Amino acid sequence: MAGKVGISEPAIYRHFRSKEEIILRILERMNRFGDLLRQELNKLPDARSKIKKLVEMHLEFLEANREMTSVIFSEEIFEPREGIQQKVREIIRSRREFLDQLLEVARQNKEVVDVPAQELSIVILGYLRMTVLEWRTANFSFSLQDRGQRIIETLDKIIFIKDVS
Repeated sequence: MAGKVGISEPAIYRHFRSKEEIILRILERMNRFGDLLRQELNKLPDARSKIKKLVEMHLEFLEANREMTSVIFSEEIFEPREGIQQKVREIIRSRREFLDQLLEVARQNKEVVDVPAQELSIVILGYLRMTVLEWRTANFSFSLQDRGQRIIETLDKIIFIKDVS
């Protein structure tokens, strides 16, 4: 992280007391992103546009903040630190509940296939996680936003009910 912002590692510790504090600040930033995400999605009229926006915003955020993927995919840094584990659980729970609710309303409105909302959430979040992991392990060599369009097209085919009007 020090290299990314162009300062030395000791300089970082003049601003943060520990690695745990740095990680907690990163997680707070992810939490604020979640709040922004909810605000933006709540402005949209239907599940299809909300899921599209969710995918786009997640991938834009991560593409602009690559360092976030270090935290997302480094579960071992959470293990001995209860404060960090609790924050991660809170972020996951909050995102998951929001997505579950969105999908449950969509299911009741017959916008999505008749599968439990929790299962559809796993499909969407798992798809995003796997895509970001591939991007990270490929040294960020492809555009997440371009890949996001493929994700949106695929989710549209497997989750959403086609209009038969």
